[in-house]
Order: sequence, then structure tokens, then C-alpha cells
Amino acid sequence: MVAIEKERSSKQNEMKQMSYYPDRNDDIGEKRELAENFLETPSRDTFVELVSHNGFWATETRGSIDHYVDNIVLDDQSPDEVVATVERALEDTDALEDVLELDGFGWATATELLHVLAPDTYAILNKRAVIGMEALGYDAPNRQTASVEEYWDFVDDIREAYKEYELRAVIDESESAPDIPDNHTNLEAADAAFNAHYDEEAYDIDLEALREARTGGRRLEVPEELWDRIEAEVADDPTYRDVEDFLYSAVRNELN
Repeated sequence: MVAIEKERSSKQNEMKQMSYYPDRNDDIGEKRELAENFLETPSRDTFVELVSHNGFWATETRGSIDHYVDNIVLDDQSPDEVVATVERALEDTDALEDVLELDGFGWATATELLHVLAPDTYAILNKRAVIGMEALGYDAPNRQTASVEEYWDFVDDIREAYKEYELRAVIDESESAPDIPDNHTNLEAADAAFNAHYDEEAYDIDLEALREARTGGRRLEVPEELWDRIEAEVADDPTYRDVEDFLYSAVRNELN
């Protein structure tokens, strides 16, 4: 099979690499404890302990945690208000948008916190996840402008990719990445694969190579302008599932 994909900017490969770190599973457990502690005891201190933890990826690039907490997150909202909003989203996914509207909570922060508390419901939408899913041939939403609907489509795609590419086995069979605990959910296993792929210099996980191997190693790149034209054409046409379905159909028709 030929893998069809839109041409992508080489900038993706130039992004700064961040460590996957070998004790990732321990850090996830610690992060979960800190998140639960923040929900049980809302305060500035418990929130700082959570977001300053080495395993809280969304704040890794922030220069000052104190500035982030005091001047952004808690400048005009209380810890109790933050906790109440997060708890609503844990009980009802329709409240996800409320979490995104919290000061200092973009997609990366919101979904990382919700994921660690409800790892079978919420997937993390961050740079690593986007790059990982694109390597597997999926379209990923823009992390700055994604809608809630696009996010849930993204979660569905991750569930599909987990099964299609057997991502838990990919990690467990790796010689360098730490195994995934049996009690980790499919979404957690997929996130582990995305993180290992992102730090390609340290780990032997290459999701793009995995996809190419599954599709026979052949790939057809479609110019972005043409891809966008086809995407607009098939948007309201129930005949085709997506751009790839259109292109495969066009090729088959031409050969016939």
C-alpha cells in the first residue's frame, strides 16, 4: 500500500527535543498524587507542587513557575475555583471548555492535568502528541486554535492509532524506552510512544518508520495546496471519508 500524506514543513524536525526521561512511569505516579492532593487541598502551595514537578511537561518551558502561578493562574482566580472547574470536567466531559477558559490553561496544561486524573478519558494534546500522530499519518489539530470537537476527534484518532500500530507493544519491545505498566491505559501507552518518538536521539522509537513499514515503505506526498483543494471538495461529499479516500478512488478509477 502507498501511504498518502500532505507535504509537511521541515521545521517539525527542527523543534527543540525534550527528554523522555527513563523514570517517566515513576514521575507519572508522583504527578497523579500531586494532582489528587491539589484537588483535595486547593491552595497555592499544592498547585505549585504540581506544576513545578519535573514530570509536568506543560510547564517545562516556563522561565518562572512563581510568575506563572502568581501573575497568571491565581492572579484573578482562586485555587478553589480552579479545582471546582477541573472536577466538573472529570464528572462531565462537556465541561472541558470551562477548563480551557481558566487563566493560564491552554490545551497542553488542561489536558495534561485532566489526563493524569482521568487517563482513560482524556488524552494529552501537546507538541509531542501532535508530532507523534502526524508521524503515523494522522491530521492533528492546531494546539493554539483547536476546537473542543477537534480535540475529541483527536482522542478518537489516538485510540485508533494505538490499536492499528500496537503502540503498547512498540514501547515494550523497545530496547531503550521503559516498559509500560500493565495498569496504564491505552491513552497513556500512546502518550509514551509519542514521547519516545519525540526524543528520537535517545530512544529507538520511530513512528514514521513504523508507519512506512506497515504500508510497504512507499509514500506519496501531495502538495499542500492540492491537499487543501481536495479537502474542501470532499468536506460535504458523503462519497468519500477523507482526502486519502478520494485520492485512492481517483487512482483506482484512472487505472480502470
